[in-house]
Amino acid sequence: MTVQRRLLISNVLMLVIPAVFAVFMALGGLFLVFVSVFPNAEYRLGVQNELLETRSQTVELVTSWLDEVNPEQKREVEQQISQLLDRNHMILQVWEGQTALWQREGETIPSQAQLEQSLAALDGQGTVSNSTYDLFGAHITSQDTDYQLRLYNPVVSLSHDTLKSWGIGIGLFLVVLLLFVVVLTNRFLTRFVFRHIAQPLKILGEGVHQIRDGNLTYRISYTEPDEFRPICEDFNDMAGRLRDSVSRSQKEEESRKELLAGISHDIRSPLTAIQAYVEGLLDGVADTEEKRTAYLSIIQKKSVEMDEMVRKLFLFSKMDMGEYPYNPEELDAVKEIGDFVKASAGEYRRRELAVQVGPLPAKAIIFADPTYFRSILMNLLDNSAKYKKKETGSVTITGGIAGQTLHLYVDDDGPGVPSEALPKLFDVFYRNDPSRKNPKQGSGLGLAIVWKAIERMGGSIRGENLPQGGLRMAMEIPLAERRQKK
Repeated sequence: MTVQRRLLISNVLMLVIPAVFAVFMALGGLFLVFVSVFPNAEYRLGVQNELLETRSQTVELVTSWLDEVNPEQKREVEQQISQLLDRNHMILQVWEGQTALWQREGETIPSQAQLEQSLAALDGQGTVSNSTYDLFGAHITSQDTDYQLRLYNPVVSLSHDTLKSWGIGIGLFLVVLLLFVVVLTNRFLTRFVFRHIAQPLKILGEGVHQIRDGNLTYRISYTEPDEFRPICEDFNDMAGRLRDSVSRSQKEEESRKELLAGISHDIRSPLTAIQAYVEGLLDGVADTEEKRTAYLSIIQKKSVEMDEMVRKLFLFSKMDMGEYPYNPEELDAVKEIGDFVKASAGEYRRRELAVQVGPLPAKAIIFADPTYFRSILMNLLDNSAKYKKKETGSVTITGGIAGQTLHLYVDDDGPGVPSEALPKLFDVFYRNDPSRKNPKQGSGLGLAIVWKAIERMGGSIRGENLPQGGLRMAMEIPLAERRQKK
């Protein structure tokens, strides 16, 4: 039951219960008004119909008793008469002239001369009363003999003062009872409503304390179909998101530490080399023109490496913060791949990497920034060139369309990577060489830039080891029609 329904029931009962008792109190007040208006009245209690029926039964039984000649039957009728009299607290007399035929032993009738005179005035038939006793008289004829029946019954009545006292007492009792019932009802309804509020609040409080103490795996179990259930579900969702956020923050913190360590190492290596060759020049170690040219060539190469690394680091930082310009347009990915390979094939041949374009769809329109797309291709090919093991490595670019998605594959014949390293390939500054002993293999920023660029296009990328050896970079990029529908 929902809290709203419980509150509705509580409010209704808080009105109905006092109203019922107010009705009783109003009836008691009317009774007091009545006894005040009629101060001299007396109120007889009893059911008149039952009294008349009892008198009629008594007359019938006495008639049967007078008519009966069988002694056993007569005694049975006497027993019936006695039981009826005892049950109704009555006294019976049967007279034949001045002789009493029925008078039970032990029964005494108080002096009721006035009643007897009044009954005699009625010729012995009818009912007379003096507010203490009623006297009912009747003539019975049996076997040509006349008998008189006299039946006494006490009158239960209340005087005005007694009724007034009772009314005041009952009124006070009803007032006290009303207050008691209101208090009791309030306590019951308060527990009825707030017990189902306090318990969920306690559960939520415990969950908050668990989260505060760092237990991000804690979840609330609450199945009652009320307003607190969605709150508890939202709490669990919040706890799950908070846990994911903390995990991401920890991972980002670790990435920042690795970033700083990577930058320090990768910048220090070329700087150390530059410093060493500059000192060699200054100290005259390079004493021939040929040596000086070689030293300057190495210094230039290291400077280019540093400039390339700084450029990539700047590009990644801008992309990570969302500040790098992104101007998407409808782009034919197949044409872009062909143009890029034609323009860069000579450069990669000098780096001893053969680039081939395999089966591709005739046309694949995507919604992307051309600069981002060419950056993806360049970084993937650079990565293959750096990690090749053969004297002349090879890379094949293939692809196809499935549904509303372009699938591109960049396969090389390099050494591949360990299976446990595949999920980390796109982490910033990650290298398959943890010791970073081979600086020629790059800074580890290239694949991180690829990840950011693919993500910006709404696609995804993953690394896979090929069965025959080598590494595959599998990309999924939504076609322009799919992007427009979203």
